[in-house]
Amino acid sequence: MKKILIVLLIITFCAGWALGQELKLSGEAKTGILWEEGQDEGKPKDLSRVRMHSKDDAGGETGRFRLNMDYDSGKNIGFRARLQWDTFSDATVKWAYAFGYGNFFDNQLTVSVGKLGASPWGTGGPEMWKEMEVSREGGMRVEYKPGFIPEQYGRLNVGFVLNYCDDPDEASVNRDANLTDILQETILGISYTHNLFHARFAYRLDSEKDSGLRQEGKKEGDKFLYRIEERALKNVLPGLQAWAMGYLKGIGAESAEFYDFTNWLFLEYSPPELGSLKNPFTAQIRLGYYYVDNRQVVRVRPTFYWNFFDGLLTVGALFSYGQDFGNKVFEGSPYLDMEVEPKIQLNLPSSYIALAYNLKKEYKGYYPEAGKADPIRQSQFINLRFCIYF
Repeated sequence: MKKILIVLLIITFCAGWALGQELKLSGEAKTGILWEEGQDEGKPKDLSRVRMHSKDDAGGETGRFRLNMDYDSGKNIGFRARLQWDTFSDATVKWAYAFGYGNFFDNQLTVSVGKLGASPWGTGGPEMWKEMEVSREGGMRVEYKPGFIPEQYGRLNVGFVLNYCDDPDEASVNRDANLTDILQETILGISYTHNLFHARFAYRLDSEKDSGLRQEGKKEGDKFLYRIEERALKNVLPGLQAWAMGYLKGIGAESAEFYDFTNWLFLEYSPPELGSLKNPFTAQIRLGYYYVDNRQVVRVRPTFYWNFFDGLLTVGALFSYGQDFGNKVFEGSPYLDMEVEPKIQLNLPSSYIALAYNLKKEYKGYYPEAGKADPIRQSQFINLRFCIYF
C-alpha cells in the first residue's frame, strides 16, 4: 500500500509541477479480460482459465501503467524518466529509466547520466524492443551531433556508453568488477537521418564478468543491433513504407549456446485517402528470421485492418506462419506454428476498446501420449482489451 501511495504522490507532484514548468507528461494504461485454453494432442486439457490481461504489448501480468516524464529547464539541462507498473497485484513499480541530461556547444554534445533508456540507437519496434543501454546499475551516455554537416546532407549522431554488466544477476560472484570489466562493457552507437532514409546501429562489447555461473570465464560474446528505414517510397506511392531491424548476440562467444540472431523486415501500405475515404485501411506484412541452437525459423506475418466511419471502427485480422529448419522442434513437421487472429476495435479519443480471438497450432517435441498423431498443441483465446493513452 505504501508503494501505491508513493507513486500517487509522485504523479500528483509531477502534474502540479507541470503547470508551471516545462515538464511534459505522457503514458498509457492497459488491461483486459482474457479467456484462454490449450491442449496437447493425446493429453487432457491442461489450460482453461479467465484472468485480467491484455495481449496488446501490456506485459505478462494483469496490465500495464506507464508514465513518461520529460523535463527541459530551458537552459540545456533536463531529465527524462519512465515509471512502469506491470504487476498491479503486488504494487511493484519500477523506473524503466531515469536520467538527467545536458546539451552543450549549441546542442552538438549531449551527456546523459543515470539509469539510461530512450536510446537514440535502439531498434524501436514493433516485434522487437531492444536497447543496449539497459542496466540496473546505471551509466553515462555521450552523444556527438556535429554541426558542421549541412542540414540537407542529413543529421549524424555518434557516441558511446559507459556502464556496468547488462546481466548482473548472472555475474560471476568470485571477484569484484575492475576497470577493465567496465571498459569491456562499452557501447558504441551511431545514427544517421536523411530525407531518403534513416539508419541506426549499436554495438556492445562484452566482458567475462557477466559470463554466468555455469560458464565461468567464458565470454557470452558481443551484441549488435540495427534499424534501417527507407523514406523515399512515400514519394512514389503515398502511404507506402518499409523498414528492418535486427539483433545479434554472441559475436566472438566461446560457446555456441550464447548465439542468438533475430531479424524483422516490414512492408506497410496505409494510403492517406482512397476516393472520398481517408485512411481507409492498413495492410502490412512482416518477415522474420530467427536463429538459435542450430535451429532456424522463418516467419511470415501479414495483417490487414479496414477503417470505418473515419477511423472510429477498425476490423481486420492477423495471420502468422512459422517454418523451422535444421534442429527442428519435431523432425518431419511440415511447419512450426500457425495462428490466425481476427480483431474488431473501437477507437475513441485517446483510447480504444478491442475484442480479439486467436487460434494457434504449434508443433512440440516428441511425447509418447501423442501416439501415431503429430505432437501438436492447439490453443485459443478471446481477449477484450482496454487502453487509455495520454
